[in-house]
Amino acid sequence: MTAEQIIEEIKRLDPKDQLGVIRFAYQLDPERKLSGKELSNLAARMTETDDPAEAAIIRKSIVRGFYGRQPANHLLGRNFAKSCGD
Repeated sequence: MTAEQIIEEIKRLDPKDQLGVIRFAYQLDPERKLSGKELSNLAARMTETDDPAEAAIIRKSIVRGFYGRQPANHLLGRNFAKSCGD
């Protein structure tokens, strides 16, 4: 089954079941590590923005995407963010 087929199935669900899928997706997202290409794209966006708030959001996404949400790596991610000026 492709992602497109899954999305179409989700669209057919009743709103209560769709909410369950949305909750699952939000729960899953912080645990997922990003690929090298995704991290590179975020880094490029961070260097292109002049908005400090946007840069901070992107920086946090890079840290989270690199380490995922793993307790052992949490401090490493925080130290990296601090070294980037966060």
